[in-house]
Formats: sequence, structure tokens, C-alpha cells
Amino acid sequence: MKKLIIIIATIICILSLGFYYYVFIYSKNNHRQVDKETAIIISADSLSYYYISNEKAANALYLNKALRITGKIISIDTNQQGAQTITLGNETSFNNVYVTLTSKSTSPLKVGALLTIQGLCTGSLSDVIITEAIIIN
Repeated sequence: MKKLIIIIATIICILSLGFYYYVFIYSKNNHRQVDKETAIIISADSLSYYYISNEKAANALYLNKALRITGKIISIDTNQQGAQTITLGNETSFNNVYVTLTSKSTSPLKVGALLTIQGLCTGSLSDVIITEAIIIN
């Protein structure tokens, strides 16, 4: 009985260490480098329209792919983690493109200006969500 408890405890420790390594070390050091990927070029308004029209088809085309998106800045904000967020699209539209930048912009951004970003599409809630984005221009 004592040997069985030791074996089970050893297995639990090994699994725990493997889980810790994967979540906190491996995943942190092996992110996709969006700036090095070939991106699909699209406007913010077109991307929003595709997701409104047919979300399933849009997911097949854009989900988990690098996109280079150009659009008008509607808002600039900071999310709960402190990352800079930008909404691209049209003020009169209900659906736009919500972008989370990997680092804060060093150049001043203005609402109403045209901006090109490259990031990963993670789907759509009410807006199309782009993560790990970098500013191109």
C-alpha cells in the first residue's frame, strides 16, 4: 500500500511539473511572430462586413490567421491588462474591428486617422477581435 501511494504521488508530481512547464515557460517563449508571417490584406470595413454576413465562412477564411488591416481609428483605450486597444472601422457601424496591440504605440495616434495594423484574428463577438497586433504605418 505504501509503494502504491509513493507511485501515485510521483506520477502526480511529474504531471504537475509538466503542466507548469507548458503553461508558464513553453507557452510564454513560443508565441507566434505576427510581424514575420505573410498576412491577408483587408480593410476594417470589409472584415466587419464579412463577419456580419456569414460568420462561419469568415471564420474559415480569417480565424487564427495573420491579417493586415487598414481602417479609420474610432477609439483608443487601454484594456484591463494595461495593453493599448484601438477600434478601427466606421462610427455609424455596430460592428467594427477591436485591436489589442502587443506594445504601446510610440507615435501619437489620433481618432479619425487612417491606420494599418497586423495581428491575429481570433473571431467575432460584437466586433471582430484582433490580438497580438503591431502598427505597420
